[in-house]
Amino acid sequence: MLAALGITQILGWGTAYFLPGVLGAAIEADLGLPAGTAFAGIAILLGLAGALAPRVGRAIDRHGARPAMATGSCAFAAGLVLLAFAQGPAQAVAASLVMGVAGALALTEAANAALAALGAEGARRRLGFLALASGLSSAVTWPGLAALEALWGWRGAVLAAAAIHLAVALPLHLLCIPAAPRGARPARAPATGPLPVRLRWLSAALTLQVLVGSAVLANMVALVQALGLERGSAIWWAALIGPAQVAARLLDVLGGGRFRAVTTASAALLLMPAALLLPLVVAGSAPAFVLAYGLASGVMSVMRPACLIELHGTEGYATVAGRVMAPVTTAMALAPAAFAPLLAALGAEVALAVAGLGSVGAFLLLRMAARST
Repeated sequence: MLAALGITQILGWGTAYFLPGVLGAAIEADLGLPAGTAFAGIAILLGLAGALAPRVGRAIDRHGARPAMATGSCAFAAGLVLLAFAQGPAQAVAASLVMGVAGALALTEAANAALAALGAEGARRRLGFLALASGLSSAVTWPGLAALEALWGWRGAVLAAAAIHLAVALPLHLLCIPAAPRGARPARAPATGPLPVRLRWLSAALTLQVLVGSAVLANMVALVQALGLERGSAIWWAALIGPAQVAARLLDVLGGGRFRAVTTASAALLLMPAALLLPLVVAGSAPAFVLAYGLASGVMSVMRPACLIELHGTEGYATVAGRVMAPVTTAMALAPAAFAPLLAALGAEVALAVAGLGSVGAFLLLRMAARST
């Protein structure tokens, strides 16, 4: 099941979140959209996925992850077909909305719920392997989408991506994810009412961390360039953040989780402000900043679900994760567009200082979650 989820996560993130990185310019030119607006579809997709997360989590706890993720594959295909035949902004927005539903059903939180159903023992290692696969999404799908565009244009490439969801992801979800045991009672989890205090602190910590992380990662090229590197060097160094993230995830997997998830996450949240503030005190340290920040953010991608399992357990995981992670997904959607004007108006130094303070705040909130257990 783990290998199947790795493949479907690569396809899901690669043909949704990362699709504008290759096809965005062609889509904008063809539909008469202003430059850069293709990335607004990502905000719509993630925003809707976050809003639907609590409801999808409850459905997964009741019926298992298989029907949700299989439906998500079909929704991805439908959204991509709608995009391929779009003739203007309205159809493009509609396609993003359909893919937002698909994201709630079939991306990271649903996959994590499928793994959590296997039990707490070994959960962190499984989550680490899944994060490793997800980290390869852009490396796998960007060249593939570019090759398909060269053959058939952007519309043909998008239609091919839709076909892949039906031919590859849908069968993997149907065949490799266990069905919920017949007659099993839904796991108990608070679907309404306040979350436990520790989970409210955790949700706040992860939301603030992702608000900073998504903003910095999405604007990394512009940020490194603003620190004084010429554009070619800035792109090269910024691109290394992906391998740094994958390396951090691999180290955690190989380390076998010898430290508690909250402890590891706390260390990563201390490394983040150190990395962000490094260029402010050491001239010419932009490359070191990129690598250090990439390591810290790579660790956090695994620790977010691992901390939730550590503080809550796996019973009713999907329901609780939907509530805890809903604002996290919304932060991921909104942060890049909010950070870009800050960087342009006030410069890299102020932007890094604000991001560093945000990371410190996330660390303090996480420690409050740990103390509330």
